[in-house]
Amino acid sequence: MARKNANEGSEIRRFDEANVARLGLISIQERIPPDFTSWTIDFNVDGRQARLSCVAVAEHGGVPHGLDNDVSLALITLYQEAGSPEDGTVVATAYRILSLIGWDTSGHYYQALKESLERLTTATFTASEAWRSGKKWTTVKFRYIDRLEYTSEDDKLGLSGHSVLKIRLAREIVESIRAKYLKPLDLEFLTSLDRPLTRALYRLLDAQRVSPDGGEVTQFRTNIVEWAKACKIVDQTPSRVRRTLEGAHAELVERGYLSGVEYEGRGPKQEVIYTFAKQAAIPEEAREVVARLGRYGVARPVAHSLIGAYGLSRVEERIARFEAILLAGYAPRNRAGFLVDVVRDDEGKYTDPEGFVSRSRRLEADAAKAKRAEAARRAEERKQQQADAEWDALDPKGRATKAIRMLTLILGKHVPIRYYSGLMEAFEAGKMDPREVTEAAVKAQVELQLGPFTQELMRVLDGLGAG
Repeated sequence: MARKNANEGSEIRRFDEANVARLGLISIQERIPPDFTSWTIDFNVDGRQARLSCVAVAEHGGVPHGLDNDVSLALITLYQEAGSPEDGTVVATAYRILSLIGWDTSGHYYQALKESLERLTTATFTASEAWRSGKKWTTVKFRYIDRLEYTSEDDKLGLSGHSVLKIRLAREIVESIRAKYLKPLDLEFLTSLDRPLTRALYRLLDAQRVSPDGGEVTQFRTNIVEWAKACKIVDQTPSRVRRTLEGAHAELVERGYLSGVEYEGRGPKQEVIYTFAKQAAIPEEAREVVARLGRYGVARPVAHSLIGAYGLSRVEERIARFEAILLAGYAPRNRAGFLVDVVRDDEGKYTDPEGFVSRSRRLEADAAKAKRAEAARRAEERKQQQADAEWDALDPKGRATKAIRMLTLILGKHVPIRYYSGLMEAFEAGKMDPREVTEAAVKAQVELQLGPFTQELMRVLDGLGAG
C-alpha cells in the first residue's frame, strides 16, 4: 500500500491504550484465509491463567488483521485528540483518518478503510482475567467499535474524502484511556514503516519495552509458538513463523528500533530473542532535531546515535540539505534511509542543489574569504614595512629626490613644471614632508581625485612662495 509521510505539524504527544497494545487484539498478518474467523490463546498473567479470544464473521473478511491495526490506533489517537470524552465518541472525516495513519488518500483506500471499520464493528473480543482495570485483572467482552455511523456521497454507500464518521469506541477501551492506562507511542515512526505487518509488530513489541514497574526492558524473549499466538499468526509452525516475521524483523533492525533478533533452540521449544536498540539520553536542545528526524521516519535510537557521532550542528545542516534535495525533485524510495545517508556522507556524494547553500558551505566560503582578507592584510603590512625601510634608509636629500621622481610620474602635466622646483625647495627646507605628499598623491590617484589634489598642492606651494 502506498504510504505518505507522517504528520509534520503535530505537537500532541501520542499514547497507545496499554491493554490493546499489550494483548495485540489484531492479527499482524496482512492476509488471512477467508475461514479464519476465530482464534483463542491461553497464557499466564502474574502466575494466573488467562485467555483471549476473538469471534468474527467471514462476510467482512474474518478476524481483524493487517491494516486494521493502523485503523484501531487511529481511532485511539483521534479519541485522545478530542479530549477523551466520556461517551467514547469520535467524529472525523475519512480523509482525516487516512492522513493520520499515513495511508494514501486516493480512491480505493477509502474502501479498505470501510472494510476495516466493519471488521472492528462486528468482531467480538473476550479477555478472560486478562484486561487490566485499576490494579486488577478482569474479564471483559466487547467489540472494538461499539457504534458506527457515516455519510456517503455515492450510490454504493462507500466512503470518500468528505465522508463524516461518528464512531463510538468500546466502553472498556474508553474507561481504560480515561483512567490513564496508557503507554507512550512514537506515531511518527510507526506510520513511516513500510509494511502493515511491520507496523503491527512494532506496536506489539513496543508494549513489551516497558516492564510492569515502569522500567525499561532492553531485551524481550519468548517461546516462538507463544509469540505466534500473540501475533495471531495463522500457521504457527516455527519455520513458517520465522518466514512470516522475517521482513518485519529486517525493517525494524534497519530502522534502528531493534539492535538484533536471534533464535535459540529448535522446533516448538525455540525462543525468539529481541534486543532493543539503546536509547541514549540527549540534551534538551537536541529534542527538536530528534523530532525532525522522526518526521521522516528515522527511529529515535538512530537519531540519538547520529547526534552523538556527528554533533547537533552537522545533523541540523544535513537535514536542511536533505530537504533541499527533496524540494529539487528527488524522490528516494526510503526517505529515512536516504536522510541517514546524507547525514553520514563524508565523501561529498550529496552536493547542495542549485539555489541552496548549506551552512557548512557558507562557513567554508566565509572562512576562505577571511583567509584571503588576512593574506591581503599581511601582504599590505609587508609592503608598508618595505616602504618604511626604503624611506628610512635615505637622507633628507635622497627622500626629497625620491618624492620628486614619484610625483612627476603620478602628477605629470597636472602640475606646471615650475612647481616641481618649488616642491624640492620645500622638501629640503623641511616645510613639507616628502613621504606624506607622495602618499597623499598615490591615494588621490587611486580615488580619482588628482584634480582637487593638485589644485590644493599648488595653493599650498603658492602660499610658501615656492610656486
